[in-house]
Amino acid sequence: MRLSQSVQVYVSLVRNSQKTGFGPNRLHRKGTHFVGTEPPALKYHLLQDKKPSQEYGLQGTNHELPGTGKVHSKLPTKVHMKKDKVYAWCSCGYSGSQPLCDGSHNSIRIPDLKLKPVRFIPEKDMTVWLCNCKQTKNRPFCDGSHKLVTDEDKKAGLFD
Repeated sequence: MRLSQSVQVYVSLVRNSQKTGFGPNRLHRKGTHFVGTEPPALKYHLLQDKKPSQEYGLQGTNHELPGTGKVHSKLPTKVHMKKDKVYAWCSCGYSGSQPLCDGSHNSIRIPDLKLKPVRFIPEKDMTVWLCNCKQTKNRPFCDGSHKLVTDEDKKAGLFD
């Protein structure tokens, strides 16, 4: 049984369409997921468990180091932190798994910024906004510094 040519075209378009959601957002995509169905930001991160000797809150003094990292994104990331898990926030901005550190600051291709990851252990399950612009004064949490970040003109200084 042969289908008409218009039906064949319609069927092929439906099969090859990337926009097959449902509801009001059925024709909109954001990244590789439908709008409103993105997985949590830390879904694929393996987080260490807290050791009995570790205290809650910020660990060490890395949150007090001077300097700021490379701006990864102007918008913060909303994260649901779980009690007794160790979160290492990237302060250099070069991590491929933002907002958490993946050890990229140890690479020879990254400039030596003298920045180390900021480790945090929450006392209870909590939802926080982690800074992605790396300009915050309240590491690792967002303090609105991304509003002051300006885009540098890539052509500025080319012909000076």
